[in-house]
Amino acid sequence: MRLERLPGWIVDEDASVRSEVEEFRDKRPEDLWEMVRACARSAAWALAFHDEAQAVRDYREPLPESSTVALARLRNASR
Repeated sequence: MRLERLPGWIVDEDASVRSEVEEFRDKRPEDLWEMVRACARSAAWALAFHDEAQAVRDYREPLPESSTVALARLRNASR
């Protein structure tokens, strides 16, 4: 099935991102920082009860290949 027109609720990526961050746009840096701190406290609280807390703390998500390629390109360009 192919749609000739997209449903009205579908918005482009730019509009979608703007909608998602609208509530944060006019916040002061201090308010944003307090939100970050609250999030970190919540994560620490949840981690305190995790069976494999150390493994969670040690985990590092690998960079996507596209990022690795971009970083190599930037390093080469700065030499």
